[in-house]
Amino acid sequence: MTGSVHAAIGAAIGRFVRNKPLAFLAGVASHFVGDIVPHHDVGPIEAPIVFGTMVRIGQQHGWDSPQFWGALGAICPDFEHIPYELRKDPRRHGPMKEKFFPTHNTRVQHAGWPLAEHWGVLMQIALYLGGLYLAGTLSNAERGSRNAEKNA
Repeated sequence: MTGSVHAAIGAAIGRFVRNKPLAFLAGVASHFVGDIVPHHDVGPIEAPIVFGTMVRIGQQHGWDSPQFWGALGAICPDFEHIPYELRKDPRRHGPMKEKFFPTHNTRVQHAGWPLAEHWGVLMQIALYLGGLYLAGTLSNAERGSRNAEKNA
């Protein structure tokens, strides 16, 4: 999955788990599941989308909310890609034995997308919007109730 999809799914998990440390751990576990599901990655354009998604989740639910912690846990495994990306390591797009997370090295197969690329992108968009919807991020209702609590 792309980082933004991992974040959206992690936020949805956080909404239902409600315990921040458990939401973080469940987010990390969801990253593993997301990586073994066949999918199509979109490349470098993903970084600003992940950043924007995390900002939206933090603004909507609070920076110390279970949704934010679930989303953070879900994207944390991808942080290990950053040094290889910065060094432009030619192996960076495939599994590397130097990486820790099982789907990022050779211990567990990182699934590829078997269909045409556009179907993979459409699936990612559907999972992204579905995750944000389940997290309550696409609604202003939760933000309004949070603001009302602050003003009370």
